[in-house]
Order: sequence, then C-alpha cells, then structure tokens
Amino acid sequence: MFRRVRRSLICITMFAICASLASGAVVHGTTYEWSTFEPLENTIVEVNSTPPQFLVASSGSYSFDLPEGTYTIRAEYYQGNLLEYYAEENITIVGDGDFVLDLLMFPPIEEEFLYEDINFSDDLYDYEEPDKIAGEDESLVSPVAITIFFILIVGCALFVWRKRRNKSGAKGAGGEDDRYEPPEPEPEFDEDGLERSEESGGLEEFDIPSDLQEVLSVIRDDGGRIAQKELRARLKYSEAKVSLMITDLEDRGLVKKVKKGRGNVIILKGM
Repeated sequence: MFRRVRRSLICITMFAICASLASGAVVHGTTYEWSTFEPLENTIVEVNSTPPQFLVASSGSYSFDLPEGTYTIRAEYYQGNLLEYYAEENITIVGDGDFVLDLLMFPPIEEEFLYEDINFSDDLYDYEEPDKIAGEDESLVSPVAITIFFILIVGCALFVWRKRRNKSGAKGAGGEDDRYEPPEPEPEFDEDGLERSEESGGLEEFDIPSDLQEVLSVIRDDGGRIAQKELRARLKYSEAKVSLMITDLEDRGLVKKVKKGRGNVIILKGM
C-alpha cells in the first residue's frame, strides 16, 4: 500500500515538472564586449530563478528555460581573479515563447574604487565659517566702509552731472559753441604794397569777419538801432554768441550798447 502511494506521488510530481517545463519559455542571447562588440568567451551567466541557474558561455552564447515571471540575468567575465566586464538586465516573461536578450559587457564601476584614494578626515573641514570670520556679532563689511563707498558714488555722480551741465550751458539753441573768439584781422596793404595800421587810417567794414558784417547789416536795415532781443531773433546764432559778437563790435568802435529797461539797444555808430 505504501509503495503504491509513493509511486502515485512520484508520478504526480513528474507530471507537474513536465507541465511547468512545457508551459515555460526559452531566454537566450550572446554577451558582447562593449568597445569591440565581439562575443566574450567563457562568460559566467546566471539567472535568479527557483532554483537559481547559471552556466559558463564558452562561445559567449547562453540559454535558459524559464516559466512566467520577472528575472534578473547577470553576466560576469573574469581575467584570473579580477572582474573585467559585467552586465545585468531584467526581463519579464509572459506566456510561452522564445526571448532574445543580448548583454553588452562593461567594465565594473564600484564606489570603493572611486573613493579609496580620498581621505575623508576632519582636516578637510577645518575652516571658519564665513559669517564668523569677523566675529559672531560683527559684519563682514563695517558701516564706516559702506558710508565711505556711498559718499564716493554720490561725489562721482555730482561731478559727472556738473560736467554735463557745463557742456550743455556752453551751447546755445543753435547748437554752436558760445565761446566766441574774434578772429584776428588780416593785415591791409595800400596801393604801394605797404601794410596799413589803425593809426594810418583804421580798418574798413569789409575787413571784419562775415558773421560780424551780418550783425551790422541787420542793425543798418533797422535804421541804425535795434533791440538786442530783436537782433537775436533775426540771427541764426545763440543768445550767448550774439552777446559776444556785440561786445566785439563795441571793441572795434562800430556799435554802442545802451541799457534800456530790462534789455539793451544796439546803436550803429555814424548813423
């Protein structure tokens, strides 16, 4: 009786194993070296099945029969006792079939290789915090330094502003420089080729610059006298330059400036 029960259990077990194998899938592939893409021979390939399976792929090719589930396939290649290449891939099997999973083998990168030459001693962190260099209650920049810096900025700004204002004030509405400098009169020569001087008879009107002749012409057209404000309106020059030109004509003895109310009247001499 006992033998019959044991034989029945063995048959049931064999049937279950055959059934599981019949409903499984085949996973196969080849291991390749990452830089040359050549198959790596004598690679150790394992899978975390139940029970775990592993093999040595002498030609670089491997194959596993696996039922449905999720697995991790790991491959290693050794030179002596040193791990040279490594690969790990996950695969999920659903149903029967033939699955191809090639593995690209890379050199291993382990954290102990990255940090074995670094000595993480306390000396690396032996420094003072920036906010404690000047003391716990002191600031890195003193209030005096901030005040001096602010004064320098304000001083530079005022200097630039005054310089620009002086430049803009030196030019009138016509955009010309009001620093008028009378041109030096060119020497005159008489019929004998001798140079004339003011003592020998003075300069005629045609010897003065053209801009001063324009001023005299405007005064003459207005009957020999004209308000300085009206004169400025008829000329293309700025108010400051007109004032300098009138002063030049006064120095030459050609006009006379008379104060009248809030303005001046320019009178042409000899009229």
